[in-house]
Amino acid sequence: MPMEICFYPGCSFETSAGYSQSLNALCAHLNIRLNSVPDWNCCGSTAFFSVQELSAYPAARVLAFAAKSGAASLVTGCNGCYNTLRKVKKLLQENEQVCSDIQTRLEQEGLKPAPPDLGIRHLLEFFAQDVPGEAWIRDTGAPKLRVAAYSGCLLSRPWTDVDDPENPVMLDRFMQALGFTPVDHRLKASCCGAAHALPYREETEALVERIVRTMQDKGADLAATICPLCQLNLESAQLGLGLPGLPVLFFTQLAGLSLGLPHSGLGLDKLLISPEKLWS
Repeated sequence: MPMEICFYPGCSFETSAGYSQSLNALCAHLNIRLNSVPDWNCCGSTAFFSVQELSAYPAARVLAFAAKSGAASLVTGCNGCYNTLRKVKKLLQENEQVCSDIQTRLEQEGLKPAPPDLGIRHLLEFFAQDVPGEAWIRDTGAPKLRVAAYSGCLLSRPWTDVDDPENPVMLDRFMQALGFTPVDHRLKASCCGAAHALPYREETEALVERIVRTMQDKGADLAATICPLCQLNLESAQLGLGLPGLPVLFFTQLAGLSLGLPHSGLGLDKLLISPEKLWS
């Protein structure tokens, strides 16, 4: 029987550089079924940070559909979505007026607010904690690489029950389980600029330059990310900085490489900075 997860893709998943391709390839190999939330919509991540009460409905609707499907937990592969879904869940538990208003709107669609015990998890949590360790048997021909893990600033903040907010280690340990060598550095949870990359390009480039130079100074061959926006910022901002290009891969792509899955099915050709030189 396949393992099943209720999955919330979010707006950036399909258009990210190989995230969807590598996840689908990985799930097919591990016999995992991705059940996308029915009729899902944007979680409202960017707006929620500014106008929480007004923009809580999109995420509440996603949670309601996940609960209606019978899932015990909802899994997403985006840090912004993960953080927003958790914050909206908390808001609905603590603010009776907002909860009542949203319940009224949900009822118009034949939905009910998600129960308090609906879990919200990151895709990294699922692979690192739920998939048996023996599933990650490394292919003997897989490249031996030094990987700098980058969890970003929204996985463990403000939450501290997922990972250490200042020095997250879950991604490092997962990379090690895959047979890669984690490169310890101090900017694993430093902000990449997120959605500010468009209106504040220079400021975002400064953040990215600091992160990438730190990784390179520590001897990393590449960086591993767990979020579409983090991957995009860390990779694209390098192009105008004159840095020796550091490939930035999704952790699912690295998992596929470790297991010996065909490179053509991992979306590696979609990356702006090709990692092929590392094993050619």
